[in-house]
Amino acid sequence: MKIALNEVKKQLGQVERLVLRAFESSMYLVQVQLKHGEELLNVCDDKGTILRFNSQLDAKFPFKGLGITDTVLVHESPYNEMIGMPAAASPAPLEVKLANPDQDYS
Repeated sequence: MKIALNEVKKQLGQVERLVLRAFESSMYLVQVQLKHGEELLNVCDDKGTILRFNSQLDAKFPFKGLGITDTVLVHESPYNEMIGMPAAASPAPLEVKLANPDQDYS
C-alpha cells in the first residue's frame, strides 16, 4: 500500500516508525508505519509514484517535525545469489537503528 507524502505530513505524532530501504547505487525508498497499524506504507508523491532519494539525509528531511521516534535503515544483501546459492536461503535483512529526523542536525 502507498501513502502520499502530503498525507504523512498531516499525521503529526501518528507516524510510529520510519523505514529507509537501501538499494545499490545510493537509492533509498521510504516506508512509514502509522500508530494503530501494522502495515508498512510506501511513501509516494501526489501522482502515486513512489518517492526515491539519493541519501539517508535526503530521505529523512521531509519527515522533520513529525515527532517520529523510531527510524531504521533496512538493507537486503544479494550476496547469496551472487555466489550461486539459492535466493530462498537469503539471510534476514540487515536492520540498523538511525537518528530520527528531528534529531538530525543537517
